[in-house]
Amino acid sequence: MPTAVDHRPATRQTRTVLSADLPSYVGPPAIGSLVLFALGWTAGWVALWRARPLPAASSRRAAVSIVVPARDEAASLPNLLASLVGELGPDDEVIVVDDHSTDDTALLAAAAGARVIAAPALPAGWAGKPHACHVGAQASSSEVLVFLDADVRLSPGTLDALTAQLEAYPGELVSVQPHHVTAHAHEQASVLFNVVAAMGSGACTPWGDRVPTLVAFGPIVAVHREAYERAGGHAHQDVRGAVLEDIALARRFPRSRLFSGTAAGPSFRMYPRDLGQVVEGWTKGVGIGFDATPWWAVVLTAAWVTSLAGGAVTSAWFALASLVQFGVFARRVGRFRSWAVVVFPVWVPLLVVVLVRSLWRRHRGGTVTWKGRALRPDQETG
Repeated sequence: MPTAVDHRPATRQTRTVLSADLPSYVGPPAIGSLVLFALGWTAGWVALWRARPLPAASSRRAAVSIVVPARDEAASLPNLLASLVGELGPDDEVIVVDDHSTDDTALLAAAAGARVIAAPALPAGWAGKPHACHVGAQASSSEVLVFLDADVRLSPGTLDALTAQLEAYPGELVSVQPHHVTAHAHEQASVLFNVVAAMGSGACTPWGDRVPTLVAFGPIVAVHREAYERAGGHAHQDVRGAVLEDIALARRFPRSRLFSGTAAGPSFRMYPRDLGQVVEGWTKGVGIGFDATPWWAVVLTAAWVTSLAGGAVTSAWFALASLVQFGVFARRVGRFRSWAVVVFPVWVPLLVVVLVRSLWRRHRGGTVTWKGRALRPDQETG
């Protein structure tokens, strides 16, 4: 027997029941959640307002001594040395300090025309990189010292621009965080770490140079010899044993001038081997970097990371807003794949795990293995 169809409009109660059946994730967020997410999302824009490229210089510069500490860098070093071709002046010198490499680092450096110095046995109380930098600085002759990691590639005009900054601020330290270039899938895991490192430096806010900074980016550091020696250099007791010697050295200067590599600027490729190298590499220093970050930068960065984690599970609108923002930030720090941006919530627990692991080892005396050496990420940064 056919049933009658009720054509009466749905009552308010019926509409309420129907709306309750829809997933709350796609509905309008609660006011409290909206406020909390907006605060964290805005904190991210403040902490990483813009990348600060190294200003170009057009004037002639003084001679520079380039010091490259290198331990088992046969895969990376040729790219750096090739990028120096055309950048070097007649009085410049390139010194590669071979830090007990087990590969062809020294042979490749010599074949490229660099002066190769074999690092002596590592003295007690020293970490490998600051010791190699010290050895290279002692052997150099120019008034301007530029310390470069072996995985860096300079862009045209970088040496001129670094020297111009030192001429304007002779007593300070100038440093550049290169643009991170990636190739393999596991390298995408560094994207959030790179963004957080830029935020924590305090150099990318809307206030620019008006915010004093006392940290440095290890891949590219430039100093005047007089200021370097006055600060104690890499031989200073607070620097010689530091895992992050860049931060420890920067603390010996009145302030640092920090810049970011853009897609057209200096670049580097971190941790190309495997995911284990990514985890160990960031464990080595992220805890020290956290402790050295200004409190206000910690607050801004933590609020932003919280918005990434909480927003993605609270509202589709929050997730979309974070996705757009994360895509912008990823482009500011490196060249990462689109899928690495889309899966941004995955990187949050990885960041937390590595940070906790690093802080635990820093304060409990644990070690990480890096290039065949056991490092204790517990040294003070000065």
